[in-house]
Amino acid sequence: MRRSYSYRKMWRYPIKVYSLGKGDRGLVFSKGIEIRQIVVALLILGILLLFRNTLSSFLPSSLTLAFYTVVPWMTSGLLCRARMDGKRLDRFLTGLFRYSIHKRESYCSGRRVDSNYSVSTRYEPFKS
Repeated sequence: MRRSYSYRKMWRYPIKVYSLGKGDRGLVFSKGIEIRQIVVALLILGILLLFRNTLSSFLPSSLTLAFYTVVPWMTSGLLCRARMDGKRLDRFLTGLFRYSIHKRESYCSGRRVDSNYSVSTRYEPFKS
């Protein structure tokens, strides 16, 4: 009888790159760089490059290289280290985006449910 293997154990921790190159000329990262952080940084860089004409109008030319390298890397680091409640990164960002647009709206069976947020809470005075 053949036994099936659970890949969940293997994918529980993110894949990391610990070194690039071989020998003395190679780069070694002590903590490693996550593959998903590299991919997210490249996606953010692509989005920034789409709007480079608009961004270059108010960005000084001396900060251009720093802006296009540091901002995507730091933003992707924050996104990859955020608590995602066990969700994939794309599903988490989609839910976060939907929540930011429809903060005070709830839906049940495809219909909007009105929530009464204007009710203030009142407490009885404490008698000693």
